[in-house]
Amino acid sequence: MDDIMSCAIAYAFGVPHDAPIERRNPSPDELDSDKVLVMDVGGVHDPARLDFDHHQRASTDEPKCAFRLLAEWLGADAELRALCPWYTAWNYIDVCGTARTAAMFGAPVEALAGLVSNPLSDWVIRRFADDPTLRRKLSLTLSKELDLTRRCWRSIGPKIVERTIAGLPVADFTGCLSEEVSRCSSAWARQHRPACLLMRDSRGAGYSLLRCADDPRVDFSRCAGRPYTLFAHPGGFILKTRTPDVDLEEVLSDAQSAAKV
Repeated sequence: MDDIMSCAIAYAFGVPHDAPIERRNPSPDELDSDKVLVMDVGGVHDPARLDFDHHQRASTDEPKCAFRLLAEWLGADAELRALCPWYTAWNYIDVCGTARTAAMFGAPVEALAGLVSNPLSDWVIRRFADDPTLRRKLSLTLSKELDLTRRCWRSIGPKIVERTIAGLPVADFTGCLSEEVSRCSSAWARQHRPACLLMRDSRGAGYSLLRCADDPRVDFSRCAGRPYTLFAHPGGFILKTRTPDVDLEEVLSDAQSAAKV
């Protein structure tokens, strides 16, 4: 994963897209060159020579894998940590291993191991290692995803309206494009901590309301059967309204009604 995301970040932040990716150990001349980007191999961390390995770093150093060292040099570390939930976890897993990372996050090692090693990720990693054509396609595809997410992040801020509805902080995303919502709403919610998000329903005529971080004040399953409800998830975390012509004060009061008793 470190190899894959290092290549994707490199392409996303300006390495020419016709630059080839070779998966091997570098020669001394390549390590000394400022024209060859060396990531995750070589035993050297020297941004001036475009060398970004982490295996020579002391175990007491802050865990930083190759893609994080590269992102720091590019000035993108904070942005990627905010936008990409995988960024911090994959960094720790690559440097510290699954068991130590699970302990850091307070998670069972079995649960984290199943997320790290599974048929999909195992296939991607094997093909990246063995298939130069897919290696390039995958790196370019992921780099374009990163670039599009970053552009959506820069455009979404002025479109979000922070509202208070039925006493709850609500982030109104109805002025945003569906691409902006799908790519950036989770990151925005992690930073601003509203009780829920309000969005246009991408598959219907009404609104979608999404509970954030399992906020205990909100349970949309309480809205099941109400005239305005198209769908209320039994888990309580999402509600879809039939139309946008709905009293949101009523909706969010209903979603809190059991908590107020």
